[in-house]
Amino acid sequence: MAVTAHFLDSDWKLHKRIINFTKITSHYGEEIGKMVEVCLRDWGIEKVFSIVVDNASSNDTAIDYLKRRMKSENLLLFEGKYLHLRCACYIINLIVKDDLKELNVSIKAIKNAVVFIHSSPSRLNKFREFAILAKFSNTSTVSMDVKTRWNATYKMLEVALKYRRVFKRMTEEWLPFMNYFHQKDDKGKERIGPPKANDWEMAKAFVHFLKKFYDATLELSASKSPTSQLIYHSMVALQVEIDRKRHDDSNPILKEVACAMKLKFDKYWGNWNNMNPLIFIGNILDPRNKLQMMKVTVKKLGGTPTSVKEFVDSIKQSLVTLWTEYKGINDILNAES
Repeated sequence: MAVTAHFLDSDWKLHKRIINFTKITSHYGEEIGKMVEVCLRDWGIEKVFSIVVDNASSNDTAIDYLKRRMKSENLLLFEGKYLHLRCACYIINLIVKDDLKELNVSIKAIKNAVVFIHSSPSRLNKFREFAILAKFSNTSTVSMDVKTRWNATYKMLEVALKYRRVFKRMTEEWLPFMNYFHQKDDKGKERIGPPKANDWEMAKAFVHFLKKFYDATLELSASKSPTSQLIYHSMVALQVEIDRKRHDDSNPILKEVACAMKLKFDKYWGNWNNMNPLIFIGNILDPRNKLQMMKVTVKKLGGTPTSVKEFVDSIKQSLVTLWTEYKGINDILNAES
């Protein structure tokens, strides 16, 4: 387990430091919490604002443990109200990953074609010969898929689509390529492929759909610049994209994928009142947005006038609470200096 600390120095410069990298001997939540507690004590960290973790249930237990322990010793800012912040990139991963199964046949056909060209140096060189004939570079290649990472699947499909003409020509002219798909795979099952026109069209639509999810993941994964002000914007943009596909009848499979994504989206980001207010406060502190823009956005997403007012008022109150607390801390520091 890696424990990373983010902090601002006296010149308001953002810093990121890995302060521990340790083997997890137990996946019980309290044990994980104790490991984090020991790490914080070793570094002499006496005030903690928030802790970002993924959605594993053991991490929920770990946060509960830390909140109890640190609150009793007055080590938490705001008594831990903003302590638990769920990793936005991990939530995006959960929303997308399992729903790739709906497009399994088309993805598998393209993946098998990519696996074939990477299975030996001679096959990769032959692929590059076909690529040159199609006016591509002599160093052309397609990245391999990684089962546990949906964004790797996205990149594989995105790049493979550029070489669609190359794979089509291989299907028509290269007998070993076609013979590969007449053989059974390692599990004794019929090998899916080669990719047909419908598979490529499905992959094209899917890549276009997932681009916003991929871009949001990259944006929120930045480590040298603040990202908290981007979470709310990403949430809204992804929700709009999912809703657009849910009501698009031109592609029934993608519509089904979007409906499944909507269920997962609502599970993690459907009830804003149950989320850490920091997600919204970060957005408000961006001078381009402010509270007024949040009112407009929530209303467009289907909020009633009453619900919009209650939600925005609660966020404003949290913002005032933060300001008051920090103002008090600064007054104390100024008095001491």
